[in-house]
Amino acid sequence: LFLGWIVFCGLGSATVLHRYVSHRSIEIKSWLEKPLLLLGTLCAQGTPIWWAGVHRSMHHKYADKAGDPHSPKDGIFHAYIGWLHSKGIDNINPRHVKDIYKNPFHLFLNKYYIPIIWSFLLFGLWLSPQFTLWFWIVPAAWSFHQEAIVNISCHSGWFGVRKFATDDNSYNLRWLGLLTWGQALHNNHHHDSTSFSFAKEKEIDPAIIFKALIEK
Repeated sequence: LFLGWIVFCGLGSATVLHRYVSHRSIEIKSWLEKPLLLLGTLCAQGTPIWWAGVHRSMHHKYADKAGDPHSPKDGIFHAYIGWLHSKGIDNINPRHVKDIYKNPFHLFLNKYYIPIIWSFLLFGLWLSPQFTLWFWIVPAAWSFHQEAIVNISCHSGWFGVRKFATDDNSYNLRWLGLLTWGQALHNNHHHDSTSFSFAKEKEIDPAIIFKALIEK
């Protein structure tokens, strides 16, 4: 379970889907690209293309305004999971992900997302149900909850600190950042979304441990 949390929540979700695919904040070794994109897909949060499209064209573009599906301004339930049923959430404009849309492997993952998930699930259950449950299913499910908890906690204004006067309601929660691979250093991220590390002075972004392993 601990290793699964590192692999799927840390490397797959916080690093690959968020920092690499969505923000291109790092160049990774070419031989690692396909395995890492597959890993991001196995987080079961949608295809990398879709994840990046929602994150770029909705959350960052309209942060805490009309059109942001993740903001708690429309209610906690909506920000947590209700946004998945929002009108138009599945219709991502290719121009918002034009840098990755023509990548053949991205298109493959986008087209065969459901068969890929089911194939790995059935193979994993055949191989070892217990291993598959604790190493993949539970951590992958938690990777979604990790992102939802960060979006609600760091955009609610209930607590936290704002180091930068951004145009949204983003806050930093240092303690939550340690549990969510730096994701909760959210105000820092909205201030500079191109930086791989979300940490500023006297802050810790645990995801930085992956940078030396995967960077070109």
